[in-house]
Amino acid sequence: MKTIIFAGALALFALMAAPLAAQEQTQTQTQTQDQGAGQDAGQERPAGPHFAFESTEYDFGDIAHSLPKVECRFTFTNDGTAPLVITKILTSCSCVKTEYGKRPIPPGGEGEIVVTYEVNKKESGVFYKVIEVYSNSTDRRNNLIVKGNAVES
Repeated sequence: MKTIIFAGALALFALMAAPLAAQEQTQTQTQTQDQGAGQDAGQERPAGPHFAFESTEYDFGDIAHSLPKVECRFTFTNDGTAPLVITKILTSCSCVKTEYGKRPIPPGGEGEIVVTYEVNKKESGVFYKVIEVYSNSTDRRNNLIVKGNAVES
C-alpha cells in the first residue's frame, strides 16, 4: 500500500515539474533573444555597464592664447547590459572643467561629456590634459585626453 502511494506521489510530482521546466527553458530562450536584439551577429554585449566612446582623444590644434576657453564633446554609448552611472570625473588641471549627465544611461543609451579648456589660465605652448572618468562600468575608470597648442596671436 505504501509503495502505491509513494509511486502515485512521484508520478504527480513528475507531471507538475515538467511544465515548470518547459516554462523556464522558454523564458531563458526569450531572454537570450532579447539580449541579442539589435546587435551584429556573433557580437555579444559586455556583462554589466560599459562605455563605448566614439573617441577618447581630442586635438584642438593651434588655438589663440587670448581665447578665454575652448570646448569639445566626448560622446559615448552604454554598450553593456546594465545602466551606466558616472560617479565622478577628475581632471589633471584646474584649467579643465567638465559637464556630464547625472542620470543613469540605460543599455544602448547615449551620453556625452563636455570638456572646457580655459586657454588663458595657462601659459602659451603645447598642452596635454587627462580627464579620468570614474563609473560603475566594468572598466571602472576611463581616460579622456585633450591636447593642443596655445599660440600667441
